Amino acid sequence: MPVVATTLELLAGHGPLGPVWWRYGRPGRHSLLEALEDPDNRAAYELRQAAREDERHKAHQELMDSLVCADCGDVPEEESTWVYGRRVEWARRPGGRCRPCHKDREERLERLEAARTANARLRPCWTCRGSIGGKADSKLELREEARPDRLEYPGCVQACIAKDLGPLVLPVPTKRELVAALASTPDDPWWEDRVLHAKLYPARGRRV
Repeated sequence: MPVVATTLELLAGHGPLGPVWWRYGRPGRHSLLEALEDPDNRAAYELRQAAREDERHKAHQELMDSLVCADCGDVPEEESTWVYGRRVEWARRPGGRCRPCHKDREERLERLEAARTANARLRPCWTCRGSIGGKADSKLELREEARPDRLEYPGCVQACIAKDLGPLVLPVPTKRELVAALASTPDDPWWEDRVLHAKLYPARGRRV
């Protein structure tokens, strides 16, 4: 049985339906209906439960929003962990990637490392004498395996185009070099290209 109380002054100022009632065991002033309402009935419990569910859903959604994929922008519905046997290989983290993007990135990095290794074994760039693939992680790095006949890394190619220097043509082998090549292969990584260029391009107007 609820016990409520008020004062004549409050009744005179706000009337019996205004917020003039105190209910014992509950803080603050209430209207008569609010003061007489039972806060522990089923409807009140369901309201409190719904409020708690809303809070949990809000917290969950904030967490999922923090796990948005850095590549494709996908927002997950649940936290995701990729498990192989007993070992966790991948888990979605803030600022990370979804599983497909994560897998695609890993494969691209593997291909890039393979290309870097292969390019490091090739002869260097004719112009800068650096790696034919260029500096790792640079803007113009060659991210695929260079063809065996490639002579310059992409940055040197662009620089020559900007200066309108025309195609690169290697120096013509000298008579001494040609005679020496009959006895043994010259110690020149560009030898075969120099011989080929001598056949394909005239000596006049060369860019060396």
